[in-house]
Amino acid sequence: MQVLTEVFLHNEVFITFVGSLIALAICIAIGYTGRKTGILTDPLNAGMSSVMIKITLPCTIFVSMMRPFTSELLLESLATLFITAVVFLFGYVVGMALARIMRISDGEKRVWQFALVFPNVAYMGFPVIQALYGHYGMVYTAMANVSFQVLAFSLGVYLFNKKSDSDVKANLRAIAYNPALIVTGIAFIFFVTGFRLPAPIFEGVRLVGDMTVPLSMLLVGSILAKSRVIELVSDPKVLPVVFMRLVGIPLITFSILRLFIHNPVMLGVIVVLSAMPAAALTVIFAEQYKGDTAVASRLVAISSFLCLFTIPLISLLL
Repeated sequence: MQVLTEVFLHNEVFITFVGSLIALAICIAIGYTGRKTGILTDPLNAGMSSVMIKITLPCTIFVSMMRPFTSELLLESLATLFITAVVFLFGYVVGMALARIMRISDGEKRVWQFALVFPNVAYMGFPVIQALYGHYGMVYTAMANVSFQVLAFSLGVYLFNKKSDSDVKANLRAIAYNPALIVTGIAFIFFVTGFRLPAPIFEGVRLVGDMTVPLSMLLVGSILAKSRVIELVSDPKVLPVVFMRLVGIPLITFSILRLFIHNPVMLGVIVVLSAMPAAALTVIFAEQYKGDTAVASRLVAISSFLCLFTIPLISLLL
């Protein structure tokens, strides 16, 4: 009887996971259709992206951090910050190894390394984690985002271009003034002190934060609609990078961390985030620092498309 009960519960969890991922896929399909029909345009996408990064995502982070304070959750949150940084840096080592094996140009090497270090935490990581684990999982995701932002504007920028002192200061300002990081710090104070906003104000913040998931998935669908299939398959050299980004790194992460992390939500968040496609920042930085934008675009587009199939498999593994 106990075995049957466990099987039923596991099936219930799996059904919930599948249902959540189907809902996200529908949002992506609507974004794809909107782009193809001309409803979603580049200026509109840019505006939605700005709204998500500067408004709705910080609200989501704030709401997710409003948990009863426990020393265990505090330690797990800080551990997540450190562990995700190690996982991201592991991608740098993988990128170096692949670049040496494939004997690619220096320009491609920088793009490969960036794509393997930085998964798409903002546009896909937050909504997928919220769909799979709810606001409880978002606590750990917020900590992972801190690691992402700090590394992106330090190691990430260095990968594309060695920096002068003035540029280093600019990068530090970009980190310090990042809305998601600022809100994470404020929410962390609320979490530790137990202070809470009045209920009507908190409800308003929560409603704004709830827009993060549909907005981000619409953007992903719109981005995918801009890439032609022939362009995605024209460079088979990027496939090993995509495989490591979506499958290799998550499997290695899971195999190691499951020996040490006993909280299934914390473990799931770290592994699923490591299975995200290459960050959209890959293309942005390649464009800004005169990198190989063609390779960056292919990596982001292919990994964003294939993750629709690989993320459910990783979720099933968990």
